Amino acid sequence: MLHMAMALLILQDPGASQNPAPSNSASPNSGPAATTAAAAPKKPCASPLHRQFDFWLGLWDVTDPGGKFAGINRIELVDGGCALYESWSSGGGGYTGRSLNSVGGDGRWHQTWVDSTGGRLDLAGALVDGKMILEGDSPATTPGGPPVKNRITWTPQADGGVRQVWEASSDGGKSYAIAFDGLYHQVSAASQRPVTSPPTAATTATTDTPSLLRTLTGGWIGTGTVVKKDAHVELALEPVLGGRYYRLAWTNSGGKDGRELFEGFAIYEEKPDGTLAATWWDSQGARHAIAATADAKALTALWGERGRTVYRLLDTGELEVADSVKRPDGSWSEFGRTVLKRK
Repeated sequence: MLHMAMALLILQDPGASQNPAPSNSASPNSGPAATTAAAAPKKPCASPLHRQFDFWLGLWDVTDPGGKFAGINRIELVDGGCALYESWSSGGGGYTGRSLNSVGGDGRWHQTWVDSTGGRLDLAGALVDGKMILEGDSPATTPGGPPVKNRITWTPQADGGVRQVWEASSDGGKSYAIAFDGLYHQVSAASQRPVTSPPTAATTATTDTPSLLRTLTGGWIGTGTVVKKDAHVELALEPVLGGRYYRLAWTNSGGKDGRELFEGFAIYEEKPDGTLAATWWDSQGARHAIAATADAKALTALWGERGRTVYRLLDTGELEVADSVKRPDGSWSEFGRTVLKRK
Protein backbone atom coordinates (compact mmCIF):
# COMPACT_ATOMS: atom_id res chain seq x y z
CA MET A 1 0.00 0.00 0.00
CA LEU A 2 2.74 2.50 -0.89
CA HIS A 3 0.28 4.67 -2.79
CA MET A 4 -2.65 4.68 -0.47
CA ALA A 5 -5.92 6.43 -1.13
CA MET A 6 -7.18 6.06 2.48
CA ALA A 7 -10.11 4.59 4.08
CA LEU A 8 -13.32 2.90 3.27
CA LEU A 9 -15.51 3.54 6.26
CA ILE A 10 -19.19 3.59 6.83
CA LEU A 11 -19.85 5.59 9.94
CA GLN A 12 -22.96 6.73 11.65
CA ASP A 13 -24.10 10.30 12.29
CA PRO A 14 -24.27 10.64 16.08
CA GLY A 15 -27.81 11.24 17.17
CA ALA A 16 -29.32 11.41 13.69
CA SER A 17 -31.57 8.39 14.15
CA GLN A 18 -32.21 9.05 17.84
CA ASN A 19 -33.84 12.44 17.27
CA PRO A 20 -36.85 12.13 14.98
CA ALA A 21 -38.40 15.32 13.64
CA PRO A 22 -41.00 16.78 15.99
CA SER A 23 -44.67 16.33 15.21
CA ASN A 24 -46.40 19.16 13.35
CA SER A 25 -49.81 18.50 14.91
CA ALA A 26 -51.41 20.96 17.36
CA SER A 27 -52.67 20.05 20.84
CA PRO A 28 -56.25 18.78 20.77
CA ASN A 29 -57.19 21.48 23.30
CA SER A 30 -55.61 24.38 21.42
CA GLY A 31 -57.59 26.70 19.18
CA PRO A 32 -56.46 28.00 15.80
CA ALA A 33 -54.77 31.01 17.39
CA ALA A 34 -52.62 28.78 19.57
CA THR A 35 -51.56 26.49 16.75
CA THR A 36 -47.89 26.99 15.75
CA ALA A 37 -45.79 25.29 13.13
CA ALA A 38 -43.29 22.77 14.41
CA ALA A 39 -39.60 23.56 14.09
CA ALA A 40 -37.99 22.37 10.88
CA PRO A 41 -36.12 19.06 11.26
CA LYS A 42 -32.43 19.48 11.93
CA LYS A 43 -30.32 18.64 8.90
CA PRO A 44 -28.03 15.64 9.58
CA CYS A 45 -24.27 16.12 9.44
CA ALA A 46 -24.47 19.92 9.39
CA SER A 47 -22.40 20.52 12.51
CA PRO A 48 -18.88 22.03 12.40
CA LEU A 49 -17.55 18.62 13.47
CA HIS A 50 -18.80 17.07 10.24
CA ARG A 51 -17.07 19.73 8.15
CA GLN A 52 -13.61 19.37 9.70
CA PHE A 53 -12.27 17.17 6.90
CA ASP A 54 -13.69 19.22 4.03
CA PHE A 55 -10.23 20.64 3.26
CA TRP A 56 -9.49 17.24 1.66
CA LEU A 57 -12.34 17.53 -0.86
CA GLY A 58 -11.50 17.89 -4.53
CA LEU A 59 -9.71 16.40 -7.49
CA TRP A 60 -6.02 16.10 -6.64
CA ASP A 61 -2.85 15.48 -8.59
CA VAL A 62 -0.55 13.80 -6.06
CA THR A 63 3.25 13.81 -6.14
CA ASP A 64 5.99 12.77 -3.78
CA PRO A 65 8.08 15.54 -2.13
CA GLY A 66 10.49 15.38 -5.07
CA GLY A 67 7.73 16.09 -7.59
CA LYS A 68 7.37 12.57 -8.99
CA PHE A 69 3.83 11.67 -10.01
CA ALA A 70 2.29 9.38 -7.38
CA GLY A 71 -1.32 9.20 -8.49
CA ILE A 72 -4.70 10.87 -8.77
CA ASN A 73 -7.14 11.09 -5.88
CA ARG A 74 -10.77 12.18 -5.96
CA ILE A 75 -12.47 13.12 -2.70
CA GLU A 76 -16.18 13.96 -2.74
CA LEU A 77 -19.04 14.40 -0.32
CA VAL A 78 -21.62 11.61 -0.43
CA ASP A 79 -24.76 10.59 1.44
CA GLY A 80 -26.03 14.09 2.02
CA GLY A 81 -22.67 15.35 3.21
CA CYS A 82 -22.38 12.71 5.93
CA ALA A 83 -19.29 11.03 4.46
CA LEU A 84 -16.24 11.73 2.32
CA TYR A 85 -15.66 9.18 -0.44
CA GLU A 86 -12.14 8.70 -1.72
CA SER A 87 -11.09 7.09 -5.02
CA TRP A 88 -7.36 6.60 -5.55
CA SER A 89 -5.47 5.48 -8.65
CA SER A 90 -1.73 4.92 -8.46
CA GLY A 91 0.37 6.68 -11.05
CA GLY A 92 2.34 3.48 -11.56
CA GLY A 93 -0.76 1.55 -12.60
CA GLY A 94 -1.99 -1.73 -11.17
CA TYR A 95 -3.20 -0.32 -7.85
CA THR A 96 -6.44 1.38 -6.82
CA GLY A 97 -8.23 1.95 -3.54
CA ARG A 98 -11.40 3.40 -2.01
CA SER A 99 -12.35 4.79 1.37
CA LEU A 100 -15.27 6.23 3.27
CA ASN A 101 -14.65 8.76 6.01
CA SER A 102 -17.22 10.03 8.50
CA VAL A 103 -17.96 10.88 12.12
CA GLY A 104 -18.92 7.94 14.33
CA GLY A 105 -21.24 7.70 17.27
CA ASP A 106 -18.27 8.40 19.54
CA GLY A 107 -17.78 11.83 17.99
CA ARG A 108 -14.48 10.80 16.38
CA TRP A 109 -13.55 10.58 12.72
CA HIS A 110 -13.33 7.05 11.29
CA GLN A 111 -11.96 5.74 8.03
CA THR A 112 -11.87 2.32 6.44
CA TRP A 113 -9.63 1.73 3.43
CA VAL A 114 -9.95 -1.16 0.96
CA ASP A 115 -7.64 -1.59 -2.02
CA SER A 116 -7.09 -3.75 -5.09
CA THR A 117 -4.57 -5.98 -3.27
CA GLY A 118 -7.19 -7.03 -0.73
CA GLY A 119 -5.72 -4.75 1.90
CA ARG A 120 -7.92 -3.13 4.53
CA LEU A 121 -7.13 -0.49 7.13
CA ASP A 122 -9.42 0.88 9.86
CA LEU A 123 -8.47 4.20 11.40
CA ALA A 124 -9.93 6.62 13.93
CA GLY A 125 -8.95 9.99 15.29
CA ALA A 126 -9.67 13.69 15.32
CA LEU A 127 -8.65 17.13 14.13
CA VAL A 128 -5.65 18.28 16.19
CA ASP A 129 -4.17 21.77 15.72
CA GLY A 130 -5.69 21.98 12.25
CA LYS A 131 -4.39 18.55 11.18
CA MET A 132 -6.54 15.46 10.74
CA ILE A 133 -4.75 12.59 12.52
CA LEU A 134 -6.15 9.06 12.24
CA GLU A 135 -4.60 5.93 13.74
CA GLY A 136 -5.21 2.20 13.69
CA ASP A 137 -3.54 -1.21 13.82
CA SER A 138 -3.02 -3.68 11.00
CA PRO A 139 -1.79 -7.30 11.16
CA ALA A 140 1.81 -7.99 12.16
CA THR A 141 4.39 -8.28 9.39
CA THR A 142 6.14 -11.19 11.11
CA PRO A 143 4.65 -14.29 12.82
CA GLY A 144 4.15 -13.61 16.51
CA GLY A 145 5.14 -9.97 16.17
CA PRO A 146 3.15 -6.99 17.41
CA PRO A 147 0.45 -5.43 15.22
CA VAL A 148 1.64 -2.67 12.92
CA LYS A 149 0.61 0.72 14.24
CA ASN A 150 -0.43 3.18 11.53
CA ARG A 151 -0.69 6.94 11.91
CA ILE A 152 -1.82 9.09 8.98
CA THR A 153 -1.79 12.87 9.09
CA TRP A 154 -3.45 15.25 6.62
CA THR A 155 -2.16 18.82 6.85
CA PRO A 156 -3.65 21.76 4.90
CA GLN A 157 -0.95 23.74 3.10
CA ALA A 158 -0.67 27.49 2.66
CA ASP A 159 -1.07 27.16 -1.14
CA GLY A 160 -4.41 25.37 -0.80
CA GLY A 161 -2.93 21.89 -1.15
CA VAL A 162 -2.74 19.07 1.36
CA ARG A 163 0.16 16.97 2.63
CA GLN A 164 -0.60 13.39 3.60
CA VAL A 165 2.00 11.48 5.63
CA TRP A 166 1.47 7.84 6.54
CA GLU A 167 3.75 6.54 9.30
CA ALA A 168 3.98 2.90 10.40
CA SER A 169 5.53 1.23 13.43
CA SER A 170 6.31 -2.48 13.71
CA ASP A 171 7.77 -2.25 17.25
CA GLY A 172 4.66 -1.31 19.17
CA GLY A 173 5.00 2.44 18.59
CA LYS A 174 8.59 2.87 19.79
CA SER A 175 9.66 4.13 16.38
CA TYR A 176 7.90 5.08 13.15
CA ALA A 177 8.94 4.99 9.50
CA ILE A 178 7.28 6.92 6.69
CA ALA A 179 5.33 4.61 4.40
CA PHE A 180 3.89 7.34 2.17
CA ASP A 181 4.48 11.08 1.86
CA GLY A 182 2.24 12.74 -0.69
CA LEU A 183 1.70 16.35 -1.72
CA TYR A 184 -1.78 17.07 -3.04
CA HIS A 185 -2.07 19.67 -5.81
CA GLN A 186 -5.57 20.92 -6.54
CA VAL A 187 -6.75 20.42 -10.11
CA SER A 188 -8.82 23.47 -11.01
CA ALA A 189 -12.04 23.36 -12.99
CA ALA A 190 -11.58 23.72 -16.72
CA SER A 191 -11.71 27.30 -17.91
CA GLN A 192 -14.17 28.21 -20.63
CA ARG A 193 -12.53 28.60 -24.00
CA PRO A 194 -13.98 29.20 -27.44
CA VAL A 195 -14.97 26.11 -29.37
CA THR A 196 -12.56 27.24 -32.09
CA SER A 197 -9.54 27.01 -29.78
CA PRO A 198 -6.63 24.78 -30.86
CA PRO A 199 -7.15 21.10 -30.08
CA THR A 200 -5.51 19.47 -27.06
CA ALA A 201 -4.63 15.86 -26.34
CA ALA A 202 -7.97 15.13 -24.78
CA THR A 203 -9.80 16.58 -27.76
CA THR A 204 -8.98 13.28 -29.39
CA ALA A 205 -11.55 10.57 -29.23
CA THR A 206 -10.54 6.99 -29.79
CA THR A 207 -12.06 4.18 -31.66
CA ASP A 208 -11.12 0.58 -32.16
CA THR A 209 -12.43 -2.43 -33.93
CA PRO A 210 -14.71 -4.40 -31.59
CA SER A 211 -11.92 -6.84 -30.74
CA LEU A 212 -9.48 -4.05 -29.86
CA LEU A 213 -12.21 -2.16 -28.02
CA ARG A 214 -12.78 -5.20 -25.88
CA THR A 215 -9.04 -5.54 -25.30
CA LEU A 216 -8.77 -1.95 -24.13
CA THR A 217 -11.89 -2.02 -21.96
CA GLY A 218 -11.20 -0.84 -18.40
CA GLY A 219 -9.30 1.94 -16.67
CA TRP A 220 -5.86 3.31 -17.61
CA ILE A 221 -3.55 5.89 -16.03
CA GLY A 222 -0.27 7.41 -17.15
CA THR A 223 1.93 10.38 -17.94
CA GLY A 224 3.42 12.23 -20.87
CA THR A 225 3.37 15.65 -22.47
CA VAL A 226 0.59 17.60 -24.16
CA VAL A 227 1.35 20.88 -25.92
CA LYS A 228 4.84 20.74 -24.35
CA LYS A 229 3.39 20.53 -20.82
CA ASP A 230 3.54 17.77 -18.24
CA ALA A 231 0.35 15.66 -18.39
CA HIS A 232 -1.12 13.20 -15.90
CA VAL A 233 -3.91 11.39 -17.70
CA GLU A 234 -6.62 8.79 -17.26
CA LEU A 235 -8.61 6.87 -19.83
CA ALA A 236 -11.66 4.70 -19.27
CA LEU A 237 -13.34 2.58 -21.92
CA GLU A 238 -16.55 0.66 -21.33
CA PRO A 239 -19.36 -0.90 -23.36
CA VAL A 240 -22.69 0.88 -23.01
CA LEU A 241 -26.29 0.42 -24.12
CA GLY A 242 -26.16 -3.35 -24.18
CA GLY A 243 -22.67 -3.46 -25.69
CA ARG A 244 -23.74 -1.87 -28.98
CA TYR A 245 -21.56 1.18 -28.31
CA TYR A 246 -18.39 2.02 -26.41
CA ARG A 247 -17.91 5.05 -24.21
CA LEU A 248 -14.44 6.54 -23.97
CA ALA A 249 -13.67 9.03 -21.20
CA TRP A 250 -10.41 10.99 -21.07
CA THR A 251 -9.07 13.18 -18.25
CA ASN A 252 -5.92 15.28 -18.15
CA SER A 253 -5.19 16.72 -14.69
CA GLY A 254 -2.07 18.52 -15.84
CA GLY A 255 1.16 18.23 -13.89
CA LYS A 256 4.01 20.34 -12.61
CA ASP A 257 3.52 22.84 -15.46
CA GLY A 258 0.00 23.68 -14.29
CA ARG A 259 -2.92 21.66 -12.99
CA GLU A 260 -6.15 22.43 -14.78
CA LEU A 261 -8.73 19.76 -15.42
CA PHE A 262 -9.53 18.78 -18.99
CA GLU A 263 -12.28 16.21 -19.54
CA GLY A 264 -13.90 14.72 -22.60
CA PHE A 265 -15.78 11.67 -23.76
CA ALA A 266 -16.92 10.03 -26.96
CA ILE A 267 -19.43 7.37 -27.94
CA TYR A 268 -18.25 4.94 -30.63
CA GLU A 269 -20.25 2.80 -33.00
CA GLU A 270 -19.10 0.19 -35.49
CA LYS A 271 -20.33 0.80 -39.02
CA PRO A 272 -21.32 -2.00 -41.42
CA ASP A 273 -18.03 -1.67 -43.33
CA GLY A 274 -16.02 -2.38 -40.15
CA THR A 275 -14.91 1.22 -39.57
CA LEU A 276 -15.93 3.18 -36.52
CA ALA A 277 -17.73 6.48 -36.13
CA ALA A 278 -17.99 8.60 -33.02
CA THR A 279 -18.77 12.02 -31.64
CA TRP A 280 -16.54 13.73 -29.09
CA TRP A 281 -17.52 16.36 -26.50
CA ASP A 282 -15.19 18.04 -24.03
CA SER A 283 -14.96 20.57 -21.22
CA GLN A 284 -13.64 23.26 -23.57
CA GLY A 285 -16.97 23.20 -25.38
CA ALA A 286 -15.57 21.42 -28.43
CA ARG A 287 -17.53 18.84 -30.40
CA HIS A 288 -15.94 16.74 -33.12
CA ALA A 289 -17.08 14.07 -35.52
CA ILE A 290 -14.65 11.14 -35.56
CA ALA A 291 -13.91 8.54 -38.22
CA ALA A 292 -11.63 5.69 -37.18
CA THR A 293 -10.03 2.49 -38.38
CA ALA A 294 -8.34 -0.17 -36.28
CA ASP A 295 -6.47 -3.43 -36.36
CA ALA A 296 -5.53 -5.77 -33.52
CA LYS A 297 -2.92 -3.40 -32.08
CA ALA A 298 -3.77 0.18 -33.03
CA LEU A 299 -6.67 2.50 -33.59
CA THR A 300 -6.34 5.62 -35.70
CA ALA A 301 -9.00 8.26 -35.09
CA LEU A 302 -9.40 11.27 -37.38
CA TRP A 303 -11.28 14.09 -35.65
CA GLY A 304 -12.51 17.43 -36.84
CA GLU A 305 -10.96 18.70 -40.03
CA ARG A 306 -7.29 18.19 -39.20
CA GLY A 307 -6.80 16.17 -36.05
CA ARG A 308 -5.49 12.62 -35.56
CA THR A 309 -5.03 10.40 -32.52
CA VAL A 310 -3.38 7.00 -32.62
CA TYR A 311 -4.00 4.58 -29.75
CA ARG A 312 -1.40 1.83 -29.90
CA LEU A 313 -1.22 -1.22 -27.64
CA LEU A 314 2.48 -1.81 -26.98
CA ASP A 315 4.14 -5.20 -26.51
CA THR A 316 4.69 -4.23 -22.86
CA GLY A 317 0.92 -4.12 -22.35
CA GLU A 318 0.99 -0.33 -22.06
CA LEU A 319 -1.20 1.97 -24.14
CA GLU A 320 0.48 4.74 -26.11
CA VAL A 321 -1.61 7.72 -27.19
CA ALA A 322 -0.20 10.11 -29.80
CA ASP A 323 -2.02 13.30 -30.88
CA SER A 324 -1.26 15.25 -34.04
CA VAL A 325 -2.63 18.04 -36.22
CA LYS A 326 -2.25 18.34 -39.97
CA ARG A 327 -0.05 21.13 -41.32
CA PRO A 328 -1.02 23.11 -44.44
CA ASP A 329 1.41 21.00 -46.48
CA GLY A 330 -0.40 17.80 -45.43
CA SER A 331 2.22 16.52 -42.99
CA TRP A 332 1.40 15.76 -39.35
CA SER A 333 2.73 17.70 -36.35
CA GLU A 334 2.63 15.80 -33.06
CA PHE A 335 1.53 17.86 -30.03
CA GLY A 336 0.89 15.17 -27.45
CA ARG A 337 2.22 11.77 -26.43
CA THR A 338 1.32 9.82 -23.30
CA VAL A 339 1.86 6.24 -22.13
CA LEU A 340 -0.71 4.61 -19.86
CA LYS A 341 -0.83 1.47 -17.73
CA ARG A 342 -3.84 -0.47 -16.56
CA LYS A 343 -5.21 0.55 -13.19
